[in-house]
Amino acid sequence: MPRQRFKKRIQQTIPTTRVGVIVFSEDEKSLLLVRHRKGNRQYWIIPGGRLEYGETFHECAVRELKEETGLDVEVEKFVFLSEAIAPDRSRHIVNIYIKAKVVGGVMKVGNEPVLAGVDFIPLSELERITVFPPIAKNIVDALSAGFTGDIKYLGNLWV
Repeated sequence: MPRQRFKKRIQQTIPTTRVGVIVFSEDEKSLLLVRHRKGNRQYWIIPGGRLEYGETFHECAVRELKEETGLDVEVEKFVFLSEAIAPDRSRHIVNIYIKAKVVGGVMKVGNEPVLAGVDFIPLSELERITVFPPIAKNIVDALSAGFTGDIKYLGNLWV
């Protein structure tokens, strides 16, 4: 019993680190997204997931993309950093966004129960769909600028 209380306290005091992977279609006109299903809600997110202990950001990006989409990727560069802090401070997620390109695999929805779909969504449709965290505009703007410059901090994106 004391072990569980300790574990719970750790979860509330240490932020979760999530690696999100930005992948475009070959013609750079579509963005790879995965659809999540939670209860009656569905929304799109940048594929990725929790960084595991002892795993590099690059290793996490490659593993998560394979698990969620069936695709093999090669990491190109770090592009964004953001946080998601709940107003009541019950959750704190640090998001690291990495740009990568597809080098193999076959696109398919991963086995996680929360996954409801995977697809390349045309950039022109990003304004009409719900993407969490809300970074679609940042991605489109960075693509137009050629992803030049340093990693950009996007702030607290809790929604």
